Amino acid sequence: MKKLVLSILAMAFTMTAFSQGINLLYHNAPVGDTLNFYCTNMEDENQLDLIVQNNTSDSVYLRVVKDVVSELDGSYNTFCMGNCYDPSVTTSPITLNLAPGESSDPSTLHFIYYPGNQYGTTTVVYSFTDERSESATVVVNYITLSEGIDNHVVNAKAFNAYPNPATSQVTVQYDLSNWQPGDKSRLVVTSLVGNQVRATNLSGATGRATLDISDLVAGIYFYSLEVNGQVVTTKKLIVK
Repeated sequence: MKKLVLSILAMAFTMTAFSQGINLLYHNAPVGDTLNFYCTNMEDENQLDLIVQNNTSDSVYLRVVKDVVSELDGSYNTFCMGNCYDPSVTTSPITLNLAPGESSDPSTLHFIYYPGNQYGTTTVVYSFTDERSESATVVVNYITLSEGIDNHVVNAKAFNAYPNPATSQVTVQYDLSNWQPGDKSRLVVTSLVGNQVRATNLSGATGRATLDISDLVAGIYFYSLEVNGQVVTTKKLIVK
């Protein structure tokens, strides 16, 4: 049996899978496991207004934790909570205090991404946790597209792994919109620290791929769909 190795961050991810008390909103719509944020400014900072909503009957005192899975060379990302922190800061030194039913304000909490005039995708995981283990987590893909492919953006209508949690094998089903013959797509699995542990090429607009994960240490991983070198979406995979 594999030895269970979970970091504090991984434990936070596990708790969020079952927590309904803290909701995340973007443009007034609930956010799922993954949010694709398309940057409109290549040469300056882009602001992501992600709203944190307290749906519990008690006040919560949340710390923001960020984990950079992958980033473009020359880019940086940070968050602002009262003050804007240096990109090297991964955990907010202060808490976001929300009363029952209260939501955060973008003027108080928002997220910054600077692509450094680079095309591609930076993936960052944000967790919001308090001492009572109320929590929420989202994987944000900051995406900048080069000229010439802006009118040919491939999106994932479906991208799901099963079983999840998985033990020895996992199957990923995908369904792509706007996919064209000649597009090169692949499935990539990475660890919490961004190391690639599995990768396989995909073919066609729809299909499935099965991966052997029997030798992976139990914990939290990410599985990503790449098309033409761009990350389309990233989700969490739990290995038991």
